[in-house]
Amino acid sequence: MTDRMSFFDNLSELEERLVATLTHASDIKSDYQKILTENTSLRIENARLRDRLAELSELETPENKQKQADKKVPMSNLQEIYDDGFHVCREYYGKHLESGEGCLYCGEILYR
Repeated sequence: MTDRMSFFDNLSELEERLVATLTHASDIKSDYQKILTENTSLRIENARLRDRLAELSELETPENKQKQADKKVPMSNLQEIYDDGFHVCREYYGKHLESGEGCLYCGEILYR
C-alpha cells in the first residue's frame, strides 16, 4: 500500500513539475513574440532612417550646396538691406526704419 501511495505522490509531483514547465515555456514563447515584434518594428524604423539619411546626403552634394547657396543669396541681400535700417517688405520697401524699430512684415519675409 505504501508503494502505491509513494507512486501516486511521485506522479502528482511530476504533474506539478510538467505544469510549471509548460507555464514557463508559454512565458518564454510570449516573450519571444514580443521580441520579434519589436525587432520587426526596429528594422522598419532603421530602413526609414537609412532612406532619410540617403536623402540628406544627396542634398549635401557640392552641386546641391551651390544651388542652396544661390537660393540664399537674395535673402542675405534682403537681410543686409534690413540690417542697414531699411524696410524690405512690400508695404514699406525702401523706407527708413527708426533706430530700434522692427517690422513684422519684414521679419516674416526674412525668417521664413
